[in-house]
Amino acid sequence: MVIVITGASAGIGRALAEELSAAGAQLVLAARRADRLNELNAKLGGQHLVVPTDVAVQSECQQLIEMAVQRHGRIDTLVCNSGYGFLSPVADMTRQQFEAIFTTNVLGTFDCINAAVPQMRKQEPRGGWRGQVMIVSSAVARRGLPYFGAYSATKAAQLSLAEAMRVELAGQQIAVTTVHPIGTDTEFGDVSASQSAGRRPGHVDREIRQSAQVVARRMIGGIVRPRPEVWPYRPSRWALGLATLFPRIGDRACQAMRVQE
Repeated sequence: MVIVITGASAGIGRALAEELSAAGAQLVLAARRADRLNELNAKLGGQHLVVPTDVAVQSECQQLIEMAVQRHGRIDTLVCNSGYGFLSPVADMTRQQFEAIFTTNVLGTFDCINAAVPQMRKQEPRGGWRGQVMIVSSAVARRGLPYFGAYSATKAAQLSLAEAMRVELAGQQIAVTTVHPIGTDTEFGDVSASQSAGRRPGHVDREIRQSAQVVARRMIGGIVRPRPEVWPYRPSRWALGLATLFPRIGDRACQAMRVQE
């Protein structure tokens, strides 16, 4: 399989690349940090295509897809994984902060999909599918978190796009899958702190967390057999369903969250 991964230089994207490479997939590795991509590719044997890409720039998303097709002739799965978050009460953030996170997390996802789907439509099916779009959303797509309101909103937007596309593209044999990790041990927290004047959520030491490797392996299951959603920590799906039915319960659970200075 030919698989394009954005945000492949660290965290879930890197773990996914390592697992897929070991399984024999042909990868296109994309992220802003070319040095990290090259180091990863060398670790994996040097056979994969490295395309330094800032998904906040539409032309770079287009170039990523074009280079993938030029190299491999098709794209079996596009994994939209690039994204970041930061801590701020919604009412206190600037418009520039809000626009920037949506540009990367949502428009970056849209631009990659917009470039890849026309190619997928032309491909011969493999295993019943012409292609697959996999979006790494989050458990917070189902319930916005205090101080992470903007990030939660981008994840909810990704989910809404995916839910629409699942129906729109099903007849064209293109699968659409969203991934909903809980807190994962990656560089996300460090990046968030760098965007948040060093502040971190004070509840992290008490929450259930997963490794990037566990999330990656669950994602591979959703690539091998495409499904609507992948929940690496399954109990979170039921807990968030309960919070949807009874929003006050969700509010009370979130009251414990605070921000470390």
